[in-house]
Amino acid sequence: MRLQALSKTYSLELAYQEAIRKSDFIIQDEGARRLRLQIHLLENENDELHEQLAIEDDRIDELEQDCAELQRQVEQAESTSHRYETELRVKARELTNLKVQLQMPSV
Repeated sequence: MRLQALSKTYSLELAYQEAIRKSDFIIQDEGARRLRLQIHLLENENDELHEQLAIEDDRIDELEQDCAELQRQVEQAESTSHRYETELRVKARELTNLKVQLQMPSV
């Protein structure tokens, strides 16, 4: 009987050790599955961030083009304004000369 009890205890101990080994394997497998899921989620987030970055880069390019066009328009307006100011000074000088000539007695 003692031998039977010892054999039974040994069998139960082996079964217990096997159950622990299987539990450890399941825990490790679950940890690996969670890590794979986390990697997958991070890869998706990374892809989304790259897409968002590309969209923002395109927007920056558009804004830079708009800025360059506006700068060109400002320079053109300044040039036109300068030209009109010059013409206005010339016309003002001509008007002053005509007034002087009109005020002179005719000979």
